[in-house]
Amino acid sequence: MKIENGRRVPLEIEGVFSGLAGVRGPFVSFIPNRVGKRADAARGGILDGKPVTLNPMKDPTGPFWTSRFEVLA
Repeated sequence: MKIENGRRVPLEIEGVFSGLAGVRGPFVSFIPNRVGKRADAARGGILDGKPVTLNPMKDPTGPFWTSRFEVLA
């Protein structure tokens, strides 16, 4: 099965993730790659150079975390 991740953009979540993430509409998907803060405790990050709010939730069947994001003004 092929998963459509949309476009790939840089995402930084302190203590959780650093790298390219998939963005499709108002959702971002990533696999945590940093040791530190729990992914479900993350409430913000930098997506494609812009500060965003996050509320990540674990995919029940795979390693991915997905979050709706909102760009902060």
